[in-house]
Amino acid sequence: HVGQLRRTGVEHPIAHLKTWLVARKARNAAAVAGILLAGVDMLFFMWIKPEVTAVSPFWADELFADMDKAVFGRDPWLFFKGFDLTFHAWAYSFFWFVAIMATLLWLLGRPPSKARSATLLNYFALWSIFGPIGQYFGSAAGPIFYQKIGLGDRFAGLSANIPPVTNALSGYLWDLHINQTPAVGAGISAMPSLHIATVAWIYLVFRAHRSKFAPLAAMFALYIFALSVALGWHYAVDGFGGALGALAFHWLSERYLDRRSNLPAFEEQAVPAG
Repeated sequence: HVGQLRRTGVEHPIAHLKTWLVARKARNAAAVAGILLAGVDMLFFMWIKPEVTAVSPFWADELFADMDKAVFGRDPWLFFKGFDLTFHAWAYSFFWFVAIMATLLWLLGRPPSKARSATLLNYFALWSIFGPIGQYFGSAAGPIFYQKIGLGDRFAGLSANIPPVTNALSGYLWDLHINQTPAVGAGISAMPSLHIATVAWIYLVFRAHRSKFAPLAAMFALYIFALSVALGWHYAVDGFGGALGALAFHWLSERYLDRRSNLPAFEEQAVPAG
């Protein structure tokens, strides 16, 4: 950076960098605080998820499975039968988490705007409001637990199609559920899919900022949606529900900010992003 500044004619590049860092101090502090708060909000959902299941036992699995079959003509995980999903099972969780954190960092580094505020509000609303309420009213375990909740062997072939890491993780979650053990990742909830709600949110972030990354974000969202079905974690309708929730709460966030548009901190137009 010093060399670049010298080449552009800056006489005192070190002093210039110090001034720039001081000017960004408040924004950098806000970004760190935002990431920490986002992590706490995610942990809040993971803490409350088992509690919601306790007061709203699984009831909707047969309904959602039948809805999937009505839409696709068969249980949609069968479209992925025979595929090697080993890498994708790992990517489903790891890439998803990294993408959320990277998007949050990118978003928190953007200048204040209505688009930035709306997408940040949407993120917290999805974890704090949409997830728990949707889980309560549409309580379902998902195809991977279908037989374990006593609904028969409709998805018996699924375990042979998915990689051992997915079977091991589902066994871990089931043991926590049965023993009511508080632990990292505890809780079973298929509807709505927060995996899909959050990747839809990622797309909405880049679309709202008119970023060139929006098409890539859309493809990533479709990839995670396909994996959620292929690996048996969700019915396809869970993903549809998650995506619709992200869209709905984005709209609500924008309407809320419209009512507060007289505040000087909100700019009406998003800043084009690279």
